[in-house]
Amino acid sequence: MANMNNNNMQQQDLTRGRKRRNSEDEDMIECSSINKHQQRRSSKCLKISELKRHKSGVQKRSIRGALLETMDKDALINIINSLLKKQPEVRQEIMNYIPAPTILSSMNVLIDLEKKFMNSFPFNKNGPGRDDYTFSRVREYLADLIDTILQYANHFTSSQVFPSTCFSFLDHATHIAHRIPNWDNDENNALKRSLYQDLNDFWKLAIQTTSSNLRQGECYSPESVSEWAKSLAQHNSFTNGYYFTESVHEFTRQLGYMIGLPDTTEENSIMSIASSTTTTHIAPLKTTITTSIVGDRR
Repeated sequence: MANMNNNNMQQQDLTRGRKRRNSEDEDMIECSSINKHQQRRSSKCLKISELKRHKSGVQKRSIRGALLETMDKDALINIINSLLKKQPEVRQEIMNYIPAPTILSSMNVLIDLEKKFMNSFPFNKNGPGRDDYTFSRVREYLADLIDTILQYANHFTSSQVFPSTCFSFLDHATHIAHRIPNWDNDENNALKRSLYQDLNDFWKLAIQTTSSNLRQGECYSPESVSEWAKSLAQHNSFTNGYYFTESVHEFTRQLGYMIGLPDTTEENSIMSIASSTTTTHIAPLKTTITTSIVGDRR
């Protein structure tokens, strides 16, 4: 009798176990069905969203892109510089996305730096001072301007840049150098003198590169060469022959024959180029971009 009771209890347990498994299986099937339905619905919604974007021609803006657009240029530059410093292995990849500077873009940067330099002068009822105190207040901005000029000059005098673009940049950069004030303490003028000397070297490099291009078959119009000569002669005249005499002589020796200048002594070279120039004029800050940006031309 006890055995029969045990058998009945075991059968009841088995029956309840089957029911639980069947119930669990049904729940899993139902859950799977719901998930599949949700996936189909999500996929359908995604396709509808993509279709709407496709029809409207509007690409949805990413959150990352929206955040970047809220940042100013200086903040973005700091982020990129920090990234390049911390992860130098990505430098080349990032640099590949950065376009080469143009005359217009580089001059916009330089004019902005020049304005920051001028705005850094402390107030003086008699006008901007030229004393040691004033120089100490503006020196950082002046050094930043000069360093950026030289960075761009290094790019524009490379062999990959067309000569008209190169000489145009050097012309504008030298105008900026002329506008740097002379200080009461001559020691403070060392930055400006050094900039002039570096620009003289860049002018010579541009002349030598252009001459090399001519020997390799490049062709430039006499009108363009004459414009380059006039610009250089004007800068040499403005500095009273102190800084660009070597460049003038190099120009006469390497390119003078294209505009009828004889390869004579250094003094005659200066006189020959200067004789064909107009009165020297240093472009004011406000008109540099709007009236004197020159594009590529032969």
